[in-house]
Formats: sequence, C-alpha cells, structure tokens
Amino acid sequence: MLWLAAQTYLLCLVSFIAGVVITAVVLRKRRPAQAEDTSVLDAVEDEDEEDEPEPMIIKGSRKSMRYHTPDSPYYGRLKGDVIFESVAEAEKAGYSAWKTPART
Repeated sequence: MLWLAAQTYLLCLVSFIAGVVITAVVLRKRRPAQAEDTSVLDAVEDEDEEDEPEPMIIKGSRKSMRYHTPDSPYYGRLKGDVIFESVAEAEKAGYSAWKTPART
C-alpha cells in the first residue's frame, strides 16, 4: 500500500514540475505589454525628441512566400518567420503582398 502511495506522489510531483516548466517557457516567449501610464520623466524625454515615425514592421511567411503589413487581417496572428523593414525589401527577397481570400 505504501508503494502505491509513493508512486501516486511521484506522478503528481512530476506533473507539477512539467506544468511549471511549460508555463515558464510560454511566458518567456511573450513580450511584456507596455505600461499605459508613463512617468513625468518619460514625458519630458519624449518632448525633447523629434517626432520620427516608427519604422513599419512587415512580417513574412516562408511557407506562403507572402508578406503582411499592419493593415493585413492576418498580421496579428502571424508569427513572422521573416521580418522586413519595408515593402520594397520584402519584394526584393521574393515575397508577394497578402491577398484577401476569395469568397464563393
């Protein structure tokens, strides 16, 4: 009877450790969300900098050889096997623009 209890305890312990490891791996891959509120120091630094537009990040899929701009409906879901800084760079690499699926 003690042997069965020891096996049950060991199985529960291994399952718990596996869950902790999987959770840690998943959380490590996520990017931390930026805080909504900014400090006064950040606001002062932002005023000093010129208003430069942020570079557009274009995600590409190696499987479909298509690139997705931020206005693509698939942009948020796509991991982005390849990342480009401009549309011209993506097209130069042989990728084509995303297309809206045809409805029948």
